[in-house]
Amino acid sequence: MSRYFIFRIACIFHLLCLLHIADAQEDKSFLLRLEGSWKFSIGDSSSKWFNPEFDDTRWESIKVPSAWEDQGFYGYDGYAWYRTSFMATKEMKNKEIFLSLGYINDVDQVFVNGRLIGYSGTFPPDYSPGTEARRKYPIPLELLNLQTKNVIAVRVYNHQMAGGIISGDIGICSFYTIKPDISFLGMWLFKTGDNKAWKNLEFKDKLWKKIVVPGSWKNQGFKDYDGVAWYRKHFAVSDEFLNQKLVLVIGKIDNCDEVYVNGKLVGTTGKIPNGQDSNQHTEENFKKIRAYNLPDNILTPNKDNVITIRVYDTKQRGGIVEGPVGIVKLTNFTRYFNEPIESIGN
Repeated sequence: MSRYFIFRIACIFHLLCLLHIADAQEDKSFLLRLEGSWKFSIGDSSSKWFNPEFDDTRWESIKVPSAWEDQGFYGYDGYAWYRTSFMATKEMKNKEIFLSLGYINDVDQVFVNGRLIGYSGTFPPDYSPGTEARRKYPIPLELLNLQTKNVIAVRVYNHQMAGGIISGDIGICSFYTIKPDISFLGMWLFKTGDNKAWKNLEFKDKLWKKIVVPGSWKNQGFKDYDGVAWYRKHFAVSDEFLNQKLVLVIGKIDNCDEVYVNGKLVGTTGKIPNGQDSNQHTEENFKKIRAYNLPDNILTPNKDNVITIRVYDTKQRGGIVEGPVGIVKLTNFTRYFNEPIESIGN
């Protein structure tokens, strides 16, 4: 075994120890606070009101966070929309950023500049609340306008009692010190069930549902599901990643996982049983940050690559629930050794 290989393993072990210590201290780093007056309208227009060009000047103003019943809409149950805007700061473009919306009753979809970035619960007719989830949705940097305003639109459905963006910290945050060279925060493809063919690069996955990573699948339309489910993420890499030593960081997974890149197994934590054996669900598996070495030449530059993750869970949240999530060059990976690294999720 070469000294360099031993050094790489020692580096990863060192960082994982730091990750384990740091994840207990959720230091919310707010880059911009967004509490205060937002535009608001009851009703629903899912084809218009998410559009950043929509004119909301005639809408009511409402305080966020606060239940809408406390602001003139007493007794109202149903759909409503919130809108606001912000200017990006220079600091945002150098970090992985999130939109924190605290707690929402009961179901929500969140758009930034017209693009869906996250959701919790499911709307009628398949109503399922996401009330217990803290809303923390990643904002892809390619969505961010650096010179003009950025528009946030939040669609909410409340079934009964207090409705809306009711409590919590509201704003743009950066939770991670580590910034992957290729970020995989955001929408992934997702399917419940189990089929080993789903790991293959050429598998056709266009009909799979979309799910936010990081985030519990039980807050995203799969509230009662326990068992095996799969994630898939397509991505491209440039020539700069040729001949680089790379680490795939997948944050925390509830509970056991197998991780494949272009159909090849690159790492596992825990053991996914044959059949539904709940004894495989242990807290120790969940506590582990996943960081797996990528074999040399496993990625194909300038072509489609796919990460596929098989997950097993029997209770609680389920899925890829905390970050960071992405590919990091080993040279950059080691730079984070003496810095705290936070991880978050639903």
